[in-house]
Amino acid sequence: MKFRTENGEKYILISDRADLEDLISQINANKEFAYLFKFSEKELFIGLLESLEINYDEFTTKYYYFNVPKKLHISESEFGDIWVSTLGLVAKNKVTKNSAVNSCLNQYTVISILLEKAMDTIKDESVYDIDSHNSGLLSKLSPAIFHNLTFYLEVFCKAYLSLSGASVPHTHKLSSIYSKTVEVMVCNSHDNSLFQILIIDPFYKLVDHLSKIPIGFKEQFIKYDDNPMDDSVIMFELASLAEMRSVLELSADFITDYFYSGVETHYLETNLYQRLLDKADTEEKKKRIRNLYPHLAKFEV
Repeated sequence: MKFRTENGEKYILISDRADLEDLISQINANKEFAYLFKFSEKELFIGLLESLEINYDEFTTKYYYFNVPKKLHISESEFGDIWVSTLGLVAKNKVTKNSAVNSCLNQYTVISILLEKAMDTIKDESVYDIDSHNSGLLSKLSPAIFHNLTFYLEVFCKAYLSLSGASVPHTHKLSSIYSKTVEVMVCNSHDNSLFQILIIDPFYKLVDHLSKIPIGFKEQFIKYDDNPMDDSVIMFELASLAEMRSVLELSADFITDYFYSGVETHYLETNLYQRLLDKADTEEKKKRIRNLYPHLAKFEV
């Protein structure tokens, strides 16, 4: 079986009976693989199903087949591509072709799950009983959220820098990475935007917190819990966790949109401060905007 590439996607073409027999023999020999296939003729795919004793009409009721004992998974996409896995249920591919973006979105998945677990835990009143299971769970969730949030900010900034064509610092020092991110943001005129107000500005709270930990906080030691002077804890308040989740959702959405849309993403539309002022129909509303974003006052016309 030989791979081909089309629009950056790798697949194996089944173009004749010999290709089909090769695929069938590998499945019957319990060879382990998980690949995307394209069949040049529908009859070839139907032939694959028949050889595996899968009824085509039954297959098309769901467009997938999964056999637990054999770990055989076959699925047809809306475009007619066929996924065949003899490893059971596994991911079809990486999120994107960009490793920096993938790293960011993968870590977003991790921190999101932790936040959801934390929010579910504190909704249960038993959490206030220090002998309860849920109370004990907070001791695991607190460092897990703090450590993974710190790592997420690192990979987020590096993904932004990568997509912006800037050099990515070879360091885990968050203050350096964040400073570089702000520098590139200003240099590329990405400031005074939703990107700055909704994402970059809120992230500064974490960077500032880390800078104040005595004797220096070493980000590279996070996974070993080896920062003796770090006694950081997560404040388990539903509103605060929801706000944190919202910022993270926006940041992941931005990275995805920036990857696919480039500078056309609405997050990078500039002159936001003046646009907000122009929409404010009373002096009281204008005053509120100026008080919320005093660091953007220089952009007022």
